[in-house]
Amino acid sequence: MRFLPVLLMMGALAAAEEKPKPPARHVRFLAVGEMPPFRQDIRDGVRYELEPPAGSIPPREVLLGFGGEKAESASLRLGQISAPLIVPAGAGPLILRQPGEKQDAAPWLQLARPEADDFLVLLWRASAKGTWSEAKSFVLADGPLAAPAGSVRVVNLAPAEVGIVLGSEKLLLGAGKTFLRQVPAGTEPSFEILLADAAGALKRLHSGTLTQNTGERSLVLVYRADGEASRRPVKVTVLREPAPAPRSAE
Repeated sequence: MRFLPVLLMMGALAAAEEKPKPPARHVRFLAVGEMPPFRQDIRDGVRYELEPPAGSIPPREVLLGFGGEKAESASLRLGQISAPLIVPAGAGPLILRQPGEKQDAAPWLQLARPEADDFLVLLWRASAKGTWSEAKSFVLADGPLAAPAGSVRVVNLAPAEVGIVLGSEKLLLGAGKTFLRQVPAGTEPSFEILLADAAGALKRLHSGTLTQNTGERSLVLVYRADGEASRRPVKVTVLREPAPAPRSAE
């Protein structure tokens, strides 16, 4: 009998070792906005592209921190989703710093990561006439259950309500809101984005169709124009990509 507690403890340890670990989860980043005008310099008859003005584009690289753990780096490009990076399980801070920032200084951006699953962080500059030194963020679930194959997800990052027409469906989408619909491969439903003008009349900002292949999903971003001479107050970007397959515990 005196060996029974030891045997029970060993059995519990063995069971704990056999318990499968949850699959790793990832974060991706997508900066939205408009590129500054192209600038060039001609020297000795050769054209050289000039660097964009400081603050006119997001940092090309940010360092990720999770509250004391080793940082990884992510590349930011306007309109391009970054490569996925592993993030710790559970809720907690996600701290983004530019290379060279001191650890005791205020970070470029800090947000709360969700407790579970993959997620996508949408980034845009805080002011249309400001710079990327101050940014805002929106966290969007990014896993295969949140946006499966065949889905189209619309995210309104603009500071105003917009009208959406998708096929025969018409709806209003508030600022900071999203909606998800299925668009089967081979179909091409009409798709429009409308915005009310000062008189309250709806003005068409985007008109086209939504198309995707088998196994793809789409992300539609509606966001405030921040270019130097934007003719429309709101821009629309449609991104298509292969949908991730559901993952099982490893």
